[in-house]
Amino acid sequence: MSRNRLNLLLATLAMVVVAVGGFFLAVQPQLSQTAAAHEQTRSVEQTNDTSRAELARLREQASQLPTMQRDLAALDASVPAGSALPSFIDELNGVAQATGMQVSSFTASDATAYTPPVSTAADGASSESGSAAGGTTATATATPTASAAPTAPAAPQVVTDPTITSENFSVIPVTVAVDGTFDQALAFVRGVQSGSRLFLITTIASSQKTGDDGSVGTAATWTFGGSVYVLDRASGTSATAAPTAAANG
Repeated sequence: MSRNRLNLLLATLAMVVVAVGGFFLAVQPQLSQTAAAHEQTRSVEQTNDTSRAELARLREQASQLPTMQRDLAALDASVPAGSALPSFIDELNGVAQATGMQVSSFTASDATAYTPPVSTAADGASSESGSAAGGTTATATATPTASAAPTAPAAPQVVTDPTITSENFSVIPVTVAVDGTFDQALAFVRGVQSGSRLFLITTIASSQKTGDDGSVGTAATWTFGGSVYVLDRASGTSATAAPTAAANG
């Protein structure tokens, strides 16, 4: 091999070494930084997309905030944090006046702690023995069997809220009596049931009014018994007992 050819080979080898070294020392770090920058850009874009979606959801909820606040205020009035019996009596008097009746009496008992209902499983069908006690198999008879009695319907499953407990929820039994006709009593019940305070009516009684001459009139005294409720949202303790109250219309 001539000297010139050897020099040319060495020069070519040197250029290859310089090119490879330049790639690993200069180009490769730049490529790695570029790839990392692209990855960071994609990550930031994904984060921005998530943030934009969350911002749109919050804007949608913010547009519904006045409606939710009105619903919350109605629920707070339906089951207040205190007994609020004077305002409830005022509401009863207002409904009675609107229906042409008069509240003759109102009583409220002491508040009692709420007891969550317990769902009891229905008893299953009684099991039948397929063999005698001594191990002998019972023989079939030719007598036709009677049709099975219809099974009782299963009780509905009880659904409760675990946040409503005897520590923060109380029940106040109340009784209100009003004087008026049957149609007026129906209107009174509709008005009370659609009022701001939740009043669950469980008992209804009536006594016919008689005139001075002993004749039976169309008016009667209607007595409605039920419960109003108190939810203490500030603490885990139950609401204080409501004192027994009486109001004459």
